[in-house]
Amino acid sequence: MNNAPSFRGAGEAREPGIQQVMSRGWIPDSQASPGFRNDGAFAIPIRRAGVVAAEFCKSVAYAEVAAVFERSFYLRAGDLFVCVGEPAIGNGPLTLIADMRMARLGLYPGQPTHIMEKHIAVGAVTFTCERSETWHPPRWPRAVAPGALASAREALVQRAATDAPAEGFGRTLIDATAPSAAFARVARRRLARLRSWLIESVAAHSGPEPADPVRDLVGLGPGLTPSGDDVLVGALALLDALAQDHARAAAMRTSLARTVGDLPIALTSPLSHCFLRVAAAGHVGESLHAAVSSCIAGDADAAIAALRDIGHSSGWDMLAGIATALDAVTDGSTPPCAADSRNR
Repeated sequence: MNNAPSFRGAGEAREPGIQQVMSRGWIPDSQASPGFRNDGAFAIPIRRAGVVAAEFCKSVAYAEVAAVFERSFYLRAGDLFVCVGEPAIGNGPLTLIADMRMARLGLYPGQPTHIMEKHIAVGAVTFTCERSETWHPPRWPRAVAPGALASAREALVQRAATDAPAEGFGRTLIDATAPSAAFARVARRRLARLRSWLIESVAAHSGPEPADPVRDLVGLGPGLTPSGDDVLVGALALLDALAQDHARAAAMRTSLARTVGDLPIALTSPLSHCFLRVAAAGHVGESLHAAVSSCIAGDADAAIAALRDIGHSSGWDMLAGIATALDAVTDGSTPPCAADSRNR
């Protein structure tokens, strides 16, 4: 759950909120963004582009600024969003990393943006892409043995029980007394239903029907990146990582990706719907890739470290999706959420 736009796995999920537009008067060079000129114009190089963002720059001619944050801003064209940000936000498929400091760019939501060959013009700023490199995540590592995977999941669940915020899905993973909060009760039941749905998908040729356990997670929780959406992104990434060597995970991933890809946009925010579609297509951001890679290597602590600081609960929500999908793949004897999964 995150009340600000975020890309799962990128540092902009930690942004505190939309910033006020700042004037573009004369400022000392030591305080200026790289490329700034005191005549009010900027020429800023894009250093790295995620695969989806790179295609966006080639195929889109007009966009608008959708949101502005402390270290990044979002462009929107139709139902596709791209994040332009400082290097500290991290790489992702929807991210353009620029040599910039946001504080003096003077951008604001609704601002028109023109995209030409290797140039993005917004206000007095021109982003240049001549030397941009396309960013791809590394290959997934080989997974440890099933017993070690189950142990890593158990360690993740135990840490979530104490370290995850009260909001979101993190603490609902633990098999303990029924939670008192209404959201936690609903979240626990829906995680259990997702696990069962994934297990059923292994035997189904066209995916288990109906797809309600997936749809019921979409949009669950407040904000532009609801907790339920983050759960599904985490689950997709985990299944993608295991699919290369694990037929059971491959079958689950095919069913989940197809179902998520077919979801109506009205079920969640436009930004989160974009993230879900990108995840269903197999694209993973840097932090999420690091977390899943650590998890399937048996290192739950490293997995948690990679995601725990993203948003208020978004990172933990993704970890809940990772743990739920991993439990379905290993088909553990103890469900992640034991509290009467038959009831909604």
